[in-house]
Amino acid sequence: MKPFILITVFFINTFLFGFDIKMRVVDDEARPVPEAHAGISFVMYRQGTDVEYDGITDKNGFFGANGTAKHSVYLEANKPGHYEARVDRLPKDKDLDLTVVIPRIIQPIPLYARRADAVIPIQNEWLGYDFEVGDWIAPIGAGKVIDIRFKFRNEFKGYLDAFRDLADEIAFSKRAFAARKEEWTEEKFKFLAGKWDGELEISFPSAKEGLVEELRFLKYSRLKLPHQAPLEGYGPTWRYTDNSYSPPTTREQVGFFLRTRVKLDAQGDIISAHYTKIMGDIRLAAQGSLHFTYYFNPTANDRNLEFDPTKNLFRTNHPGAHIIDP
Repeated sequence: MKPFILITVFFINTFLFGFDIKMRVVDDEARPVPEAHAGISFVMYRQGTDVEYDGITDKNGFFGANGTAKHSVYLEANKPGHYEARVDRLPKDKDLDLTVVIPRIIQPIPLYARRADAVIPIQNEWLGYDFEVGDWIAPIGAGKVIDIRFKFRNEFKGYLDAFRDLADEIAFSKRAFAARKEEWTEEKFKFLAGKWDGELEISFPSAKEGLVEELRFLKYSRLKLPHQAPLEGYGPTWRYTDNSYSPPTTREQVGFFLRTRVKLDAQGDIISAHYTKIMGDIRLAAQGSLHFTYYFNPTANDRNLEFDPTKNLFRTNHPGAHIIDP
């Protein structure tokens, strides 16, 4: 009987008193943010039935509420001079004690910011990419200065296992191409219906250039990475692998800082460099393309990468230049 009594008491207490949700609001230097607006919502399934608590953080940045949710728990925090935080889909069935970061708005500046969706035109060769131009290095593209280099290769591993009859799939594919008035080729069919393994290597052309992985990634904030690129820690290489027949391995809560266009003095010390951030992971498609969002600072030795989205240095009609996060 005792286990039954304990379980019964637990559910009665949960129903009557709910779960305690505590949040501590801090800035990007982990300092408490008092007098910030804070909200805790116990989310239900039907619209308009959420139970919401709004208030102000105390002198230590704390705010809390108690309740029950049928779907999930949602938190938000904001204060003038800071980037707002919105944390959703938190577990509904336990007490929560969370630290929520609302980074300061310090000095947003114009940057070259864009999402690069690049088809890799050549395999097994190092190809340079220019962040400022937003293109491969000439003669492949219009780029002039190599900021980063990529080398890609892939291998066809047969057709997808889901195909029961390859001849039927080919016939169906040909009809689809004909309906779009496009030429069907076996290479196109392999690209769409094949199993592919791909590998991407990343390197840099000069000494002391490289990238550093940043694990402090605030998915719930508009400013997801630190304001500035670090001074040290840059490595000269990176590598990705991917295949087209397994679940994606792209990581959601990571980013990179890069140091490029480095110039050294006679002693080998850096006298000039440019800094870039990549928002999120680099996504490789095994068929032969890569995708990443980057922010390039054209001012030498300026490590500030807090972007003003109203002042993108790429023209509005430049592909991928509609970037709204700082």
